[in-house]
Amino acid sequence: MQTHQHDVVYYGVVNLIDNNYVMGAVDVWRCRGCNQLFCEDKRYGMTDLAPEVGLPKIEPNTQWAALICTRDKGSNWTLTQVKPGMTITHSCTPDTKVELTVGPSYDLEQGPASGIGKHRIIVIEKFVNLAVDVQTGQKHTTTTNAYQALGKPFSFTPPLSATTIAPSKYNILNLTSLLFLATTVWSIVLAVSSAGLPQSLATELRILFALVAAGALGSTYLLSKRKLWSPLLGLGVAAIGLIVYAYAKIGSGFSVADYALSILLLADIASGWLARERIKALIEKQWHPLDMPAYG
Repeated sequence: MQTHQHDVVYYGVVNLIDNNYVMGAVDVWRCRGCNQLFCEDKRYGMTDLAPEVGLPKIEPNTQWAALICTRDKGSNWTLTQVKPGMTITHSCTPDTKVELTVGPSYDLEQGPASGIGKHRIIVIEKFVNLAVDVQTGQKHTTTTNAYQALGKPFSFTPPLSATTIAPSKYNILNLTSLLFLATTVWSIVLAVSSAGLPQSLATELRILFALVAAGALGSTYLLSKRKLWSPLLGLGVAAIGLIVYAYAKIGSGFSVADYALSILLLADIASGWLARERIKALIEKQWHPLDMPAYG
């Protein structure tokens, strides 16, 4: 029987934060073939690879987790493997020993002997490439002490700069969103009132602009999520609206308002393409953890 040969690549890291101090981290690897995770703990002053040959293996039906023990003087942690119903033997101090039972939601069930600390299970897979507050078990989003000494292991987020808090109001993505919103408002006005529309095609054009409004509004929302195809949706909606509207108005002639609407739709087409190119460039520059091979 042939044994599966793991093709392991570096997957990410989980930073463990206690009172805004980085107390350690867990390096995570993943097999390209079976998606099995391999983990190794990292602490200040200990940056070498694990002494065993290869990466620590996980037992079937278990999850990698950090067992947190919080006392008055701070928190300690241990990298372990858990599954619901498992009993973990833990020592809050060298002189104490307690048994902790893992619940169905990977919480720790209260037992008759809970030790002298407060205990928590943090499932590693839920926080890959994130920082987690060990006392709450939730994602940590503020700064830590790590930025004060660049180059130390487990660096996290430096203080937010002005460019992060207030990005340029004139970048192409924001301009495209504003143009799409303007098109949405204008299309709603045209769909509600038939002013300036040929009477023979008034109903059809009102339906068209209702669809244009829906498409432009949807594109604006998806653009905020940086979806690659969202500018193309707005571009296509604007192009269809421009072609149909121009064809319908050829006979009756164009007014100033018609020219303004046409220019707006043309601007949607141009900015939609530029926004698509911008998002594409951002995606290409983005580092993916699977591109980094495992070391060791």
